[in-house]
Amino acid sequence: MQDFNLIIDSGNKKFDFFLQSFFKFFLKSVMAGCYLGIAMILSLSLGSILNTFDTNLAKIGYSLFFGLTFVLIVFLNGELFTGNCLTTLFPVLHKERSIFIMSKMWLVCLIGNFLGVMWIAYLFVKSESLVNLVTPYIALLVETKLDYNFDTLLIRSILCNFIVCIATYISIKIKDEMAKTTIMLLVISTFVITGFDHCIANIGLYTMGITLNLVDSSFSLVNNILISILGNIIGGSLMLGLPIYWILFTSKD
Repeated sequence: MQDFNLIIDSGNKKFDFFLQSFFKFFLKSVMAGCYLGIAMILSLSLGSILNTFDTNLAKIGYSLFFGLTFVLIVFLNGELFTGNCLTTLFPVLHKERSIFIMSKMWLVCLIGNFLGVMWIAYLFVKSESLVNLVTPYIALLVETKLDYNFDTLLIRSILCNFIVCIATYISIKIKDEMAKTTIMLLVISTFVITGFDHCIANIGLYTMGITLNLVDSSFSLVNNILISILGNIIGGSLMLGLPIYWILFTSKD
């Protein structure tokens, strides 16, 4: 019962904030994208440096600190689309909020996240920091991700947000800050080291690729992003959110 109330209260607070202050909600979404971009810079820089020694070591380095994204978002109170796929679903399933408002909130959050991460990604490339190391590493990641077929990308996106929303659940449930931070870092590293697809992170990566002239802003890229968004929604809302809701709701009774 306690977990149910924690999640549904978190979701309702997001609805209230969105309805009361649309522009502030949008800004928090933009800032969440910026926080994710900062974590990407750290991960890409570390991964590209370690890649000069060993490709497997580079994967470990890249994944190890990407969870900084979610630590920053949780402690700095940002709005991340993928995490909201879990929390905002609960009030809708409990018939306290409408699916229309939830969809509108998701869209605003998604646009804000995209703008934030794209801006940081663009600035990072233009800074030319570690350019000789980072550019080939980004090229490798972009080429790999754009080569997936529909089924592979969808499954990887589903698994990604299933894992991300587990981290979101943890951030709501655990109160001790050190324990929360450690567990979130470990959980998030799971989806990163396996190369699963997070739509916001992919946008940041593709922005870097476009800015470096490594990829065209083509239909295939847009299609890739749309599939990853769909998969993230399925993974966070249907694969995790729906069963967790029914488990906790029936336990509440």
